[in-house]
Amino acid sequence: MFVNNTLRGIISIVVHIVLIAAVIPWVLLVLPVAVAVYWLLYAVYHAGILRLQSYQLESMAPLLTHVDASVYGLSSIHAYQRVDYFQQRSVSLCT
Repeated sequence: MFVNNTLRGIISIVVHIVLIAAVIPWVLLVLPVAVAVYWLLYAVYHAGILRLQSYQLESMAPLLTHVDASVYGLSSIHAYQRVDYFQQRSVSLCT
């Protein structure tokens, strides 16, 4: 599905560029410059964006570990039939 949406987006961009170039041919002179500027900005900021994403994942690691441990603990709670005890305990902690 992701590939399908990506291909549709790319085809849509190409069709729009062709239609604009058919109406205003001078756009074809500016297009290579615009593409070069885009690739330059992409190259400069791509490493920073990847670093920010890794920082975000590292900061979320304790939360994700806690959620993971909680989900794995649910099977033990159900196996030992202690659901009512933990539900009462969680209600008393919230109030």
